[in-house]
Amino acid sequence: MIQCFVKKEYEAPFGLTQPPRLFSVSRTDEKASAHPRVMHAHDDLVEIVLVRGGESRYFVGGTPYDARRGDLFIFNSRVVHDEPSGPDRPVATSSLALGGLTVPGLRENTLIPEDAPPAYRLSEGQTQRLERLYDVLFEELTAGNDDGAHHLLMAILTLVQQFRASADGSAADENVFAQRIKDYIDRHFAEEFSLQQMADALHVSPYHLSHVCKETTGYSPLQYVLRRRIGEAQTLLITTDLPVTRIAAQVGYDNPSHFNAQFAKAVGMPPRIFRREYVYHK
Repeated sequence: MIQCFVKKEYEAPFGLTQPPRLFSVSRTDEKASAHPRVMHAHDDLVEIVLVRGGESRYFVGGTPYDARRGDLFIFNSRVVHDEPSGPDRPVATSSLALGGLTVPGLRENTLIPEDAPPAYRLSEGQTQRLERLYDVLFEELTAGNDDGAHHLLMAILTLVQQFRASADGSAADENVFAQRIKDYIDRHFAEEFSLQQMADALHVSPYHLSHVCKETTGYSPLQYVLRRRIGEAQTLLITTDLPVTRIAAQVGYDNPSHFNAQFAKAVGMPPRIFRREYVYHK
């Protein structure tokens, strides 16, 4: 027999003074991709989203965050967020929504400080532990065990607090530099520049630049530039009536044919069809 003992007194996660209210749990697989640009906020609910597979780009309060397996997102109430997936970026997630939150020092229905990062990268072991709890919570709730589901919610919040703390301490400097890379690309993605030019502007070696960018986003710097261009083109196709050739030029492509080929490779369809399909389905 192997016996484990509790080593300390129980403390409520996040210093909660009363049990929160579980509102819903959801599970989405990669095949259930939706069209992009679905922005929303909740006045009285907090969402906790675990990315289980695929890739996407989430927007939280207007700031973009690349999302892939092992990323944990916390969306406070009243924070506008966009969780787009599509033909180019199917994504699988588990998420829950909860209310009745009273965390000392924070406004009602806020789990983390307003200036805290909403995204955290978990290890594979941490991801698997959280996945298992999400699955049990989902199964218990669909079976009608609401009381049991609320107890499982507290277990999930405990892990989220622990994993968030470890992510804060281990990756802070890297995350700051990764944000500098993203900021640079956001300002210059429509221009022609080399990896060396980007590294010189950020005062690092090309190797270090590539390593941090790949580690934090899943893409090399130039791949990230490409996806940033295509993402901006998607936005212009959706929100404007500009001709495709004009959009190509605005996102950095002098050759419309090359733009069409790159867009189709990334999205799975040419830009004109993407515009038609999006306008039809939205």
